[in-house]
Amino acid sequence: MNFFEHQERARGSTRKLVLLFILAIISLILITTAMVVALLSMQDTQDGSAPLIDMTRLLAGDLPYTVLLDVSAVILAVVALGALVRLAQLRGGGKAVAESLGGRLLNTGTRDADERKILNVVEEMAIAAGAPVPQVYLIEDSAINAFAAGYQARDAVIGVTRGCIKLLNRDELQGVIAHEFSHIFNGDMRLNIRLMGWLYGITVLGLIGYFLLRTQSVARVRSSGSGGGRNRDGNALVLLGIGLVVIGYGGTFFGNLIKAAVSRQREFLADASAVQYTRNPAGISGALKKIGGYSQGSQLRSVDASEMSHMLFGQGTVSSLFGLFATHPPLGERIRRIEPGWQGEFIEPQAALNVAQAENTALAGFAAAHSAALVGRVGDPDAEHFTSASAQLDGLPAAINEAVHTTLGATLLGFGLLLACADVSVRQRQMDWLRQRLDANAYRQLQTLLPQIDTLPRPLYLPVLELTLPALRALSEPQLQTFLNDLQQFVSRDAQLPLFAWCLRHILRASLTARGKRAPVRVQPLGALREPAGVLLSALASAGHDGEDKAAQAFAAATAALGLDPAPTLAWQAAPDLNRLEAAFTALGSLQPLHKPRLLEAMVRCVEFDGRITPEEHEMVRAAAAILDCPMPPLKLAS
Repeated sequence: MNFFEHQERARGSTRKLVLLFILAIISLILITTAMVVALLSMQDTQDGSAPLIDMTRLLAGDLPYTVLLDVSAVILAVVALGALVRLAQLRGGGKAVAESLGGRLLNTGTRDADERKILNVVEEMAIAAGAPVPQVYLIEDSAINAFAAGYQARDAVIGVTRGCIKLLNRDELQGVIAHEFSHIFNGDMRLNIRLMGWLYGITVLGLIGYFLLRTQSVARVRSSGSGGGRNRDGNALVLLGIGLVVIGYGGTFFGNLIKAAVSRQREFLADASAVQYTRNPAGISGALKKIGGYSQGSQLRSVDASEMSHMLFGQGTVSSLFGLFATHPPLGERIRRIEPGWQGEFIEPQAALNVAQAENTALAGFAAAHSAALVGRVGDPDAEHFTSASAQLDGLPAAINEAVHTTLGATLLGFGLLLACADVSVRQRQMDWLRQRLDANAYRQLQTLLPQIDTLPRPLYLPVLELTLPALRALSEPQLQTFLNDLQQFVSRDAQLPLFAWCLRHILRASLTARGKRAPVRVQPLGALREPAGVLLSALASAGHDGEDKAAQAFAAATAALGLDPAPTLAWQAAPDLNRLEAAFTALGSLQPLHKPRLLEAMVRCVEFDGRITPEEHEMVRAAAAILDCPMPPLKLAS
């Protein structure tokens, strides 16, 4: 099953879970309504003349059934409001989840050896996969655990415990992080957050019941102390409170069963994906063995660990009722699926050394038999991608490696990469403009960085850009908007800037735009987006091929992969029409998940038609992949 099928299956699982929870909520509403009506039928009016609801008349049909609808509507509103409140609390995506577990955002410029180690592993994984580099949160807990949280890859975060970093070696850490990236690629994160919201909505009924019981208990104590009489109204409220507690927590009981069953299957998938990514079964199996041999295991001390247990690498809390509520399969079963011959011996962990990467291979491209194989690597990087990503990080100049991990350095690198692509006259005009926009210190740092950026091989431009993302996400909202606006002005004020400038802006905008700032879109099939797909392929054909004839041949090969009738027509131009390309990118962001591989395959066929992929073609493909939320590993570039 590939990345796109995983994404579609995640949406299918979400729909099934929504149906299950709707049925559960309907059942709870019916039961609660019946209980409330029954209690009201026993509750006298203030003058004692008649019950608030005459059950005999209700059953006989003499009383309007709107009373049932009114009670049901109130209960539904309570559950829905509870779910919405919880989802609103988690609107920040991965950041909100990490902070609720007590996570601390790691400074990407940290000098701490352990923190630097985990940041390097996460950066390597992201570069190998062509995914936005996520922010990393550290949880000061000695347990061995980790999690990925967020709605999409662009707002995902990785969380790790101190014990995970201290007690696992580099291979084991890479296995754990690959497992968490699998959850990102497979669309599990969005489902996990929604599960938390739905379960909380059901729990609200129980919380209201508990509140009623407490208030009536206090009222009875005060009444008895003052010599007051028996409170008839209080009896009904006590019964209502007991009923709501039973119903609310009973609903949560079955909701947690559903959550645990779904989570266990997804853990098996993530384990298998981690082995597939790293080609190193010993990494993730070693981490699992150390959890089994460690006294604290993977159990967190956080009070929120139970609610978020389904998001963790290992079982975050003690499982009860014979494992019915276990969100993770037994450790032994997980290990045997990775190592069938395992004899049941766990490992008692010791503090791991920060072992350097054994291999330091030169920067390499990635060979592929054909475009279908390249598209098959989306969300599925292999060992060669990891080796190359490690080499890319090792090959960065010290000044750039330091700059990508600071907020100021990250913003300056954005401008610096654009300047490195420009010719001398454009560069001087843009430097004059930046001198007016930046303070004196920032401008001096930019001048210091530019010679280092000029020495970078062109294939490293995109990896450097991706490394800046965590630092840019650490900017405040006003600072980030100022940077993006400056970048927009920088690009738009000079028509002679290369296509890379336009691609860079789109990659940053797609990767840094917060989920709450993006308007919801209705997904559409490829057939409905024929025109914008044609505009994108025309731009690729024009940018990577000299002359209209060669561009037309590449375009024909690409449109054949789309399988649309009628096929789009070539709109050849010596230089792409950026306004039309802008509109096409916006439209293609709503493409249905299972139709994305056809478009990506068409793009790759276009750029590889002449047997070589230029940096300009590669950058446009990566920009389009970012818009489509498809983590695409690097392609093989022309040397």
